[in-house]
Amino acid sequence: MEYNLLKGIPFNNETFDMVYHSHVIEHFSKEDALIFLMECNRVLKQNGIIRIAFPDLEQIVNNYMRLLQELKNGNMEYEADYDWIMLELYDQAVRNISGGEMLKYFTRESIPNEKFVLERCGIEAKKLIEAGKNKFHEKNKRGIDIKKYIRKKILKLLIGEKRYLTLQIGKFKLSGETHQWMYDSFSLKRLLELIGFKQIIVRDAFTSYLNNWKEYNLDTEADGTIYKPDSNYIEAIK
Repeated sequence: MEYNLLKGIPFNNETFDMVYHSHVIEHFSKEDALIFLMECNRVLKQNGIIRIAFPDLEQIVNNYMRLLQELKNGNMEYEADYDWIMLELYDQAVRNISGGEMLKYFTRESIPNEKFVLERCGIEAKKLIEAGKNKFHEKNKRGIDIKKYIRKKILKLLIGEKRYLTLQIGKFKLSGETHQWMYDSFSLKRLLELIGFKQIIVRDAFTSYLNNWKEYNLDTEADGTIYKPDSNYIEAIK
């Protein structure tokens, strides 16, 4: 079911034993994230569990500092890894078109640091890289989409270049794709405490207050690999 979570969670009070979301909270503004977590609290039963998987700002910053130091030391073989970490840190927040600079990265004919990207972003990145390679070849075969090109030109003529650009950026920014805020374990723990959650604990992908968590294959695959290795995980009790 598709639903705009800015309008709340469409379920009654104390409906669920557990609420789980992965790489969602960073797409809310700071203010809306607080409201969303209050909604998560509302729909949880007493002693229910909330589990949040989120892109870990601390991991990104630690990688950034490590790679920057390598480059300062003259180890230029880390340059591509540095470029990727900068995309993780900024592109997902500042992009004005879908996919942003990350999409350009994935649609290269070859990716020099594919191993590092996969270590950071896991199976999801692997699928995107494979799709990107296909898109690169299809784009070169297909050339320009004439109908799309003509529609774009007509709209620009009707409303002007500047208004067209403003319209496209505004439409994209309201789509929910970009990151509105980032968290580490400390800042997210503090936010959960503010709402009234207790027994807040940082987890790995395999462990949970919920018995047999890994059998649900939400943070891990059936073969035991982690779906999003760039994640941190935090749980709390209502």
